Amino acid sequence: MQIRHDWTKIREEFPTLSKKNYLNSCSLGLLSNRSRGALTRYMDLWTELGAAAWYSEWMAEISAVREGFASLINADVDEIAVLPSISAALAAISSSLNLGEGDQVVTTALDFPTVPHHFLAKSKTGVETAVVASSDRISVDLDRISSAVIDRTRLIATSRVYFTSGFVQDVGAIAEIGHRKDALVFIDDYQGNGQVPIDVKAAGVDVLVAGGLKWLLGGPGIAYMYVRRDLVAELEPTVAGWFGNRDQFSFNPNEMVFRDDAARFETGTPSVAAVFTAAEGLRIVNELGPEAIRERTSALTARLVSRLEDEGFGLRVPEETERHASITMIEMEDPAAAVEELARRNIIVDHRPGAVRISPYFYNTQNDIDEVVEALREIRTALEP
Repeated sequence: MQIRHDWTKIREEFPTLSKKNYLNSCSLGLLSNRSRGALTRYMDLWTELGAAAWYSEWMAEISAVREGFASLINADVDEIAVLPSISAALAAISSSLNLGEGDQVVTTALDFPTVPHHFLAKSKTGVETAVVASSDRISVDLDRISSAVIDRTRLIATSRVYFTSGFVQDVGAIAEIGHRKDALVFIDDYQGNGQVPIDVKAAGVDVLVAGGLKWLLGGPGIAYMYVRRDLVAELEPTVAGWFGNRDQFSFNPNEMVFRDDAARFETGTPSVAAVFTAAEGLRIVNELGPEAIRERTSALTARLVSRLEDEGFGLRVPEETERHASITMIEMEDPAAAVEELARRNIIVDHRPGAVRISPYFYNTQNDIDEVVEALREIRTALEP
């Protein structure tokens, strides 16, 4: 049975909401009282214990974020690596594949640029990057992706949720497309993880990455990477560091023996402050449950889309509601000006090329939605020539 939460009470955990109508979680999730308290605890431990904090507390908290992320996506802890960014995760995986002359990677025009940029930068080594186009700026047809995958394709790297449309891709279908050609499938889930449930085992993906910045409420400086267990032993990154060494504290400069689990993809010392805030963010999301969060955000998004359509706004969103995550793009002549005016009214949203982007989360309310729609209606009138 679905647990019913007191969402009004939960709002109190996020003090920003007492002053702002915050509808920008796809840019940065709000700081909770719990994460603020965790950050204070980190500093207190540093003050009291100095370097001893590593062994008594800090390493335990790194283990806690691995466990929290594994629980969220139905993975095992030994399949999780903790990294500073998605770029670091891409470097670990692509270096493990030893991509070179004649190898192809398939990505799409709607993916966050971090992904295509990483592989386009490898063109000097002969790696070919196929960027599959979108016909409507909302989604990319699976047939187009399938057609782009050839015998030389080593990797499909794409998002589960597109950051400029909120479209939720069928990553299970993408995994099938890749595996038919013996290509690995790398899913960037930064835009979806936490707000849209996923079971990585059921989806059949090989690698999945996400981070604390947005829906996982952990702030910047931390990312998580799932690598399918039976794939881990096959991959040895050439972008490596001492945290990936099985005998890390032997401090042997003459030998690199990779850890047996996904932590082999970890590199240098992590940002421990980010680990502490991220651990609390993951605990909040896991306690609420991704299914309950999805139900909540779907209702808010449906209200937002309905109200905007009633007001005659042009939207760049999926037609199928089940394919629409909590990201709504509103086409406007001057989105930056609209965002600035909303900020003057204490309504925080963001913009991307040609559109205002609104991304409510579980801590938002229907009143938040109604307020931003009314404000946008007034702003549009004021900006019209």
